[in-house]
Order: sequence, then structure tokens, then C-alpha cells
Amino acid sequence: MRNQSLSLLALGALAAVCSCDRAGVTARPFGTLSTGEEVTVFELRNHSGATVTVMDYGARLVGAEMPDRNGKFGDVIASFADLEDFEHTDRFMGPIIGRYGNRIDHSSFVLDGVRYDVVPNEDFDGQPVQCHGGLMGFDRFVWEAETLQEKDRVGVRFHRLSPDGEQGFPGNLDCSCTFWLTDANVLKLEYEAETDKPTVVNLSNHAYFNLKGDEGGYVMDHLFTVEADTCVLNNLHFCPDRLLPVDGTPFDFREPHRVDYRLDMPDRHLTIMRGMSACWKVRGYDGTLRKAADLYERRSGRGVETWTTEPALLTYTGRNFNGTQKGKYGPIEKYGAMLLETIHFADSPNQDRFPSTVLRPGEKYYTTTEYRFYAR
Repeated sequence: MRNQSLSLLALGALAAVCSCDRAGVTARPFGTLSTGEEVTVFELRNHSGATVTVMDYGARLVGAEMPDRNGKFGDVIASFADLEDFEHTDRFMGPIIGRYGNRIDHSSFVLDGVRYDVVPNEDFDGQPVQCHGGLMGFDRFVWEAETLQEKDRVGVRFHRLSPDGEQGFPGNLDCSCTFWLTDANVLKLEYEAETDKPTVVNLSNHAYFNLKGDEGGYVMDHLFTVEADTCVLNNLHFCPDRLLPVDGTPFDFREPHRVDYRLDMPDRHLTIMRGMSACWKVRGYDGTLRKAADLYERRSGRGVETWTTEPALLTYTGRNFNGTQKGKYGPIEKYGAMLLETIHFADSPNQDRFPSTVLRPGEKYYTTTEYRFYAR
């Protein structure tokens, strides 16, 4: 890769030999993009020695060293070692996705009687769809970064101004995402935004989890619990068609099951999405912080609870990984990691049945998600 000064793998090795009681944030250069922009990675370390690594290119989560039941630390985030792969191999490996995360059908929406055509980056039988903000979504930019340290947590706040008309969206959107790592091994993400024109906003993070640690491997044998009674049936554009009860479906995770426990069950959504790529309506959503899911890996004893103020939880289990992607610790195989993505529903600007994603001048957009890591 271009001018890389320290790989993520080397950064992780350095973290392993650092003093565990020295909490703080360390910034290091990570290379140069094809645009000539310099990229920096930031390591957040708490007092117990857990670390989270983030990058200013795409405001991206690229690592999290968490202990297993025996206290052994392992990296539970699947990611790349080289900057070139983040830029050219898979742009959605760990970044903030926006201005609108997930899809807008037909790449258009109407707001206050005005139609907005946003830049498409997918095509379904000749019909345009925008996914994760378009060709130049939030993942394509180097964000301003500010390091933070408080008594029991450390963090990095990433900020950028998305200009009026960017990828077709109205309004200058002043937005930030703050990553916090607490001494209780909680990774907290806070999303904030303001606009000077009515617009739509749906920010999320697209990191891939595998609780087995550095060695990775098949993620579908993790035990998964989802606090949801309802799931989404997509249309052929991968946008919501109907909401259905989870009863009797491959998406009933109200009790813990392996992720793949019904992968071979005949199901229209599985057929459309070509595998386990699912979205659930979080039970009891009211905009307050509530538990959405629990993911647990039995061999290591590592687990993570997902808590969020968002109405939906989405997963995708890496069916397009095929071993050619160069991960930090070796090739990323098919089903090598999965999303725990908290989000508003896809295509909400066109579907009034979902919670609104409209942001108006004078209002403040704020959502938060917590990944509460544990071992047992």
C-alpha cells in the first residue's frame, strides 16, 4: 500500500505489550490515499487493557481487542491490514454509512412536495437504487478528529460538513460521530447532526464482528438473540416490502440459536437476499436506549450485547467474503464475520409506516448505540 507507516496488525501487537493501566488515546499515521490525503488511526485504551482502533478515513471502526473467559485478548472486529484495501477492495468495511445508511428505492424521495433524485450506486433490472449514501458516501471522506479523555472513558470525535446537494441530498449537514471506550468494556457510538434545510438522515456503522478473536473463522456458529417479534421481507430491490412475524421463520431469534440454525429453511427473504441478511424491528422501540441483540461465542466465552436508540437491527453474515480479501490476520473467508448494524429502516423516506428520518433546521439529530462486551 502507499506509504503505510504502521499496519493495523502491527498496531495490535504494539497494544499487547503496552501497560494495561495506562488509559488514553494514541494517534499514528496509517498511510496515504490515492487522493493524496493522509490517514490516521487512533487506538483507544481503557484501564483494563481493552482497546478499540478507529480511523479518520470513513470514521471507521477497524479493531477491538476484548478478553475471553480466561482473560486472553483477541480482536473481535474483522477488517483489513492495508489502507489500499479500505479504499479499493471493500469500501464498507467498518465505516460510518451516510448520509442515508442502507437503501433508498428508485434513488429518489419526496420531501415537503419536492422530489430529490439522489446518486444511485446499485441497479436492479434497470431501476436505480442508492445504497449507503451513493458513490461518494460518508465512507469516502477523511473526517476531522478530536481525541477525548474523561475519568472512566476515552474517545475520538469525528466531524465533517456534508455540503448542500452532496450525492443529491438537500441541506448543509453538520455531523459528528463519537466513539467512546469505557472502563467497563463498552464501546459507545454517538451520532449527532444539524441541517440548514429539511433533509433526511440515517447514520450507522458498518463494522463486522467475529467474537472468536484474531483467528476468526465461521461466524454462523455464534449464538444469536434478537429482541424482536417482527422482521422485514424485502422486495427485489432489497428494500422493505412487508413486515412479518418472526414465528416459524429463519429469523426467530427470540431465544438463543446458532445464526445458521434455519439457513436451509425455504424462505422468500432468504432467497431474495441469497442468505442470512436480515432486518428486525426492535421490540418496544420508543427512541430510548434499549437492548436489541446478544451475540455469544461459546468456545472463547466472549459476548456482546447491542443496545440502541434506533428502531431496527440489521445483520449481514459475509456471504460475499471468499478468502481473497486480505484481513488483518489472514484471508477473510465466506461467513467470516457479521454486522450488528443499528439503523432506521431502509427506504423510510418513501414509506410513512416507518419512523421518520426527516431532520429540519433547528432540530438536533442524536442517536446512540452501545456494544457491551462481556465474557463468561
